[in-house]
Amino acid sequence: MTVERFGSGRRLCHLVAALAVLGAVSACGGGGGSSLPSTATAPEDGGATEAPNTGYGAIPWQEDEVHATNIPPPDEEGTHQPFPTGVKYWLYQGVDNFDDRAPVMAFGSTLHVGADVSPPGALDRTGSRAGVALSEGAARDGVRAADVLAYLRTIASGNLEDGLTGLQKWNSPPYVRIVGTETDGRYIRLTRDAARIVNAALPFTRRLRLQVIDIPVTADSGEADYFDRISGNRNIFVRVVPKSDPWWSGAGGDELGRTRVLKHVYYSDQRQRREVASGALRADILIDPEAVASFSDAEITHLIVHELLHAAGFMSHTDAERFSSTLNDVYVRGTEPRSLIHPIDRAGLLAAYARFEAGELPELMTFESLGPWSDVSFHVRGDLALPSGAVAFGVAFRNGLPQPWAYGPTPASVLADNAALSGTASWKGALLGMTPAGVAVSGDASLTVELSKVRTPAYRTEPDGTLWFSGIQREDGSSWGDGDLAYSIEVDGNGFRRAGSSFVRYGFRDGKPPEDRASGEDFGVVTGAFFGRGHEGMGGVLERHDLSAAFGGKR
Repeated sequence: MTVERFGSGRRLCHLVAALAVLGAVSACGGGGGSSLPSTATAPEDGGATEAPNTGYGAIPWQEDEVHATNIPPPDEEGTHQPFPTGVKYWLYQGVDNFDDRAPVMAFGSTLHVGADVSPPGALDRTGSRAGVALSEGAARDGVRAADVLAYLRTIASGNLEDGLTGLQKWNSPPYVRIVGTETDGRYIRLTRDAARIVNAALPFTRRLRLQVIDIPVTADSGEADYFDRISGNRNIFVRVVPKSDPWWSGAGGDELGRTRVLKHVYYSDQRQRREVASGALRADILIDPEAVASFSDAEITHLIVHELLHAAGFMSHTDAERFSSTLNDVYVRGTEPRSLIHPIDRAGLLAAYARFEAGELPELMTFESLGPWSDVSFHVRGDLALPSGAVAFGVAFRNGLPQPWAYGPTPASVLADNAALSGTASWKGALLGMTPAGVAVSGDASLTVELSKVRTPAYRTEPDGTLWFSGIQREDGSSWGDGDLAYSIEVDGNGFRRAGSSFVRYGFRDGKPPEDRASGEDFGVVTGAFFGRGHEGMGGVLERHDLSAAFGGKR
């Protein structure tokens, strides 16, 4: 018999000086690492270790998930707007509505865009392009297959839910909705940051969809009307509410965060245990703003990342003696990794969402079911020098996942306040990318910004500039696509992003609901930043279904 039940969450408990202990909702201090089934053990050196660029190719989710669906209806003339075969419609339908940008983080005096995966050492110099020094090479900087399997077996043990067994991942990407009219702007910002950090570890087609909605949190919004608050599945709701709110019913006074996941569960007579029957349906995350009032932005973001990992289906805690993990049952404030998520959690997300099905049992997670897995990354990188420091950008490719990144010195002021710039400012440089099959590409990059539009409120509804990539080609010299991509951009402080969407919405017509149609513009999500004390440089990442790229340039 199949039943529905809520998954448990977790507590961050017993704040003693700088120490906070994580435990299960049912009992603070529980969790820890479950012992692995004896039938699932394997040699520590199992799995492939060759450079991923030489033999991995596309991983299964790209073949199964990237296909044409929900193609927009024909226009008045009966023809479709441009919409490439093999593209999932929802990937780009809400580029400007669902805020799919990459994370932007400050690492000391450096701004960093994208995943924190820059190569740990020097690479082999391969030439230059537009003043950018190019290099590439392999580095053993990943997580071993044996460790990934041990981590996922613990995750699938359900040690926070009285032994509920099975991987609780989502079958379709959920929407992360920050709800509540009283939600402070700080928590909205930090939730966005946390979601982007998680997304940087996921395949492009599996990423969380981030959206802010306005739902009042009322005095009677407790468990009784759980299903009436917002109907429908594929939602992760984040509520920043104090423990006086009914949503925290039954909470201990020392809880900082709690996550509940709704899914189908059944009892296996053969194995004498409860098991996950299918993918997650809905999740609720609670953060107590009073309990975290003294926390820094990084500490709160790390807490939300922890809860988002639970909401993504990782309803277990890991053993701190076995792993350095964001899901450890012990957390010492101030010891977060600089990217606010550990490498093992990033590797676990990729393996869970690219290699296993929802409900996968821990004893069935083996080297064979994981498939080819390497701890070696293939890197492409570009470097250029500024008067105030170096700009670098590139892409790391490992286990079928290309991860772009860029970094450079933090400017002394926001772009709009730079009195030395006026009129049209331009930056030129290069683009480096990797396809989902691990094929490297390169091209030229050019960014132009109209400073008057950045500085004048009257122009807020118009793009501030244009980002252009041209001469894009593969390593063998053949053209990638038609060789160029172009995006209107808008500037925000020292960052910039794509302006507008790949789709335009047509209003109600003849009593029919509105329709989204391809706009004819290039697909892609752009996240960028300006670098150098006087904004001498720029860089960022471009992410699409068929290309993950990084770019950089200077004035």
